[in-house]
Amino acid sequence: MKKARNVCALLMTFSMVIAACSTSAPKTADQPAGGAAAAAGSGKSEWAEQNGLYKTETVEELYEKAKKEGKVTVYSTSGRINDVEKTFEAKYPGIQVEAFDLKSNVIMDKLIREQAAGIFNADLVLTKEVGGGIEEELVKKGALFKYLPADIAEKVYEPWRSKGIAFVPYLEFRTLFYNTEQNKTPPVNNWWDLTTPEWKNRVLMVDPLQSPAQMDMFVSFVVNADEMAAAYKEKFGSDIVLNGTTNAGYEFLQRFYKNVILVKASGDGQDAVGKAAPNKPAPVFIGVSGDIRKMADKGLKADIIWDMKPKLSVVDEGLLFVANKAPHPNAAKLLVRWMAGEADGKGEGTTPFNEVGSWMTRSDVQHKNGKNIDQLNVWQYDSEKFYKVYQDVVNFWIKNQ
Repeated sequence: MKKARNVCALLMTFSMVIAACSTSAPKTADQPAGGAAAAAGSGKSEWAEQNGLYKTETVEELYEKAKKEGKVTVYSTSGRINDVEKTFEAKYPGIQVEAFDLKSNVIMDKLIREQAAGIFNADLVLTKEVGGGIEEELVKKGALFKYLPADIAEKVYEPWRSKGIAFVPYLEFRTLFYNTEQNKTPPVNNWWDLTTPEWKNRVLMVDPLQSPAQMDMFVSFVVNADEMAAAYKEKFGSDIVLNGTTNAGYEFLQRFYKNVILVKASGDGQDAVGKAAPNKPAPVFIGVSGDIRKMADKGLKADIIWDMKPKLSVVDEGLLFVANKAPHPNAAKLLVRWMAGEADGKGEGTTPFNEVGSWMTRSDVQHKNGKNIDQLNVWQYDSEKFYKVYQDVVNFWIKNQ
């Protein structure tokens, strides 16, 4: 039996964002191309220019200025910021890190409301996308800026170097896990496999209405509907016939939903897959790629299904920004450099994010995964396209309850 949904949090947050966006932040003028660091918005900001976001400064220069500020405030969607805090404060005495661990949709709403009220508390923001809202409602309106010094940028993989809206210290993705004890090879290789009767009540995941990252994965199916249609034909040998839906992405969700069981927490899904009884067909579990590390720590027999058609998933990037009118801009820039690993990539600031199931975007920082970042068969995140359909996908999911 499917677990009842609590839809209020996600719907209210996205609705509040839409309502608040018109006053969220100042718009910016056209930005020239190039520069040591780029504004993440659609134009060049006078405040960002005055505070050095478009140039590269030495660590020594920044530290001297940052000591006078004495503090840096971070809104972070990752609790790993607490580990960064310890190493940063040890490396740079005299600068205190004040970190707030918040969900990505809460960060978005908080920034919109604060900046609309003329309140500028945050220096740095480490977040994930929320249906394209981070870029469309914060970045493009000058509430957040990309800071990527030239001596670090040259080591960053594309497209994150020149096309990324922020510095991306790491990325993950939602993915499918299977039991390796029952299955010598992955039991599925096409997302449409999970819509067949064989997988009834054997697909586990946390409620996507409580997880913007999970919902973004579903949005990616809708945005890339042509590829989903091609994958359907590859699976079933005929063109897809829609049953009251508008494209193959929505059709997939409609059929997929009938086979899903929602679990209370990701640990429940991990255990159900990794501890499957030998006399009962094992389920699969949709979780974040970093779950593979947690499953290994618990001795569970599970792995990621790496070859899924049409794509494994969509990237779930950690987005690191300097906030508009940050009260401690030099400390913020210094902390960005630390989290980027400094110019040589050896700084300890990368350590908390460089784990199994997480990929670094720097070419000179050795990751801990069996596959390189360019071997991941994933869609890139298209905020503009996601933003246009995100709420429709949420509503569609609710309709199919």
